[in-house]
Amino acid sequence: MGESDLDKLELYHPEDSIYVEKKNGTRVNYFIFDEFEVHENVISPKSAQEWHMHRAIEEVLVVTSGEITIRWKDEGGIYRETASKDTVIRVRNSIHTIENRMDQEATFLVFRMVPEGKNKRDIIKNDKVIVP
Repeated sequence: MGESDLDKLELYHPEDSIYVEKKNGTRVNYFIFDEFEVHENVISPKSAQEWHMHRAIEEVLVVTSGEITIRWKDEGGIYRETASKDTVIRVRNSIHTIENRMDQEATFLVFRMVPEGKNKRDIIKNDKVIVP
């Protein structure tokens, strides 16, 4: 992508993604960019992902349909929360798994980035410029 392309709006469709059907009952469309990734997970009824963690990646999940159960390990215990549509989950570097205990599919978006450890809240909150 050339320097003049940096300000161009881009649209991506499922056929532009990397599509994976996993043995654990999850179907994923990965959209991978230079500095972040977005993917959509569809998790089958009565299925669960493997326990896992990420060393450098920060994940934020947004449930878009159905209901998922997220379990995580912390201080020697295992904790569980149920999340439904419009719930946002910040995973951080926890050891976690995602389950669908329901009888219908659940869908969630995952935003992945590699944080630099810098507080960018002011930029994020104040970066919008109204253009006539």
